[in-house]
Amino acid sequence: MKGRLLFLLLTIFFSLSCQVSEEERIYQVLNRREEALRKKALSLYLSCISKSYQDKEENFGRLQSRMDGYFNTFESITYSSWDRSVHFDGETARVIQQFYIEVEKGGKKNRYSGKEALLLRKEGKEWKIIQGL
Repeated sequence: MKGRLLFLLLTIFFSLSCQVSEEERIYQVLNRREEALRKKALSLYLSCISKSYQDKEENFGRLQSRMDGYFNTFESITYSSWDRSVHFDGETARVIQQFYIEVEKGGKKNRYSGKEALLLRKEGKEWKIIQGL
């Protein structure tokens, strides 16, 4: 009897300790986006974006075309982000983070840094970026 109880308690503890928080799931999306930018991997980048993406005049298709153009134009992209904060509102989350990006074309480098805000929505079990703010 004690063995069964111990096994049950260990199973519950293990299950709870292996669960990933919603905030961690969002960080995984942001990390995947960061990797996609550095690798210039369009399909990996788009895996982070909702099909219902809408930001000002840009929808998913326009974003796809723009990012494809960037990835084909720039010889290299260096991107990093830090100091993230996540604020939840039901099935959406707003992320604010610091970022640094450097792009190279024809031996010339351009650098930008600042704060970016992204809006994500939970679609099924995954978080997807639906808008830049």
